[in-house]
Amino acid sequence: MKISFHGAARTVTGSKHLVTLNNGKKLLLDCGMFQGMGKETPELNQHFGFNPSEITHVFLSHAHVDHCGLLPKLVKEGYNGKIYATPATIDVAKILLLDSAYIQEQDVAFLNKKRKEEGRTLLKPLYTQEDAEKTFDHFVPVHYRQALQVDKDIRLELFDCGHIIGSATVYLTITEDGKTSTLAFSGDVGRYGDPILHSPQTFPQVDYLIIESTYGDRLHPPLESYAGDLEKNIHETCIEKKGKLIIPAFSV
Repeated sequence: MKISFHGAARTVTGSKHLVTLNNGKKLLLDCGMFQGMGKETPELNQHFGFNPSEITHVFLSHAHVDHCGLLPKLVKEGYNGKIYATPATIDVAKILLLDSAYIQEQDVAFLNKKRKEEGRTLLKPLYTQEDAEKTFDHFVPVHYRQALQVDKDIRLELFDCGHIIGSATVYLTITEDGKTSTLAFSGDVGRYGDPILHSPQTFPQVDYLIIESTYGDRLHPPLESYAGDLEKNIHETCIEKKGKLIIPAFSV
């Protein structure tokens, strides 16, 4: 077994992790889009670093675009296998992928107006809404804790990791060369005791663990403090200073 990382390594977007088995099977964990990398972003999203037509299975942890956003491009460039995810992840991903495709089409149309006037080569979107819809045929819903034998060598289980609705830790039991080993990919991990989302589920021990580390070097304040902090900020900003409180809310 070999594992290579094609995104979300030394950065936090573009999650794509390739597991290559000794028998040649290639398992892709997430297929995310790079975001917020400045001028490098378009180029990073143009090339996977592997051949999509050689991928055997795709396992999707959740529906954020930095984890699923290049699935239409993967299918467009030759992937014809299945994409395994929870039902909720599939529902959300369909909305976001269509929206992502629409934004790309609009952005390219805007840029091409000037490029056409200047006689320059016209740009093409990474994928279109039609490409996104073709991707939907590849989705296979898998419920939490539902053991699914993907093929004779690979068994899949998904465990709730409490990040967004449908988010999951991908747990694989892999047999190669007569030996069985286990691998888990966390996706993004939520917090315990969240008032809306479930706490992350525990899963069996594994031989190999691929885990996010975005907040691995810091401690979050206790959840109980947030209501008081928000009330304090509202009072100081809006009442005492007569100002406006702007709250950025990133979800999907």
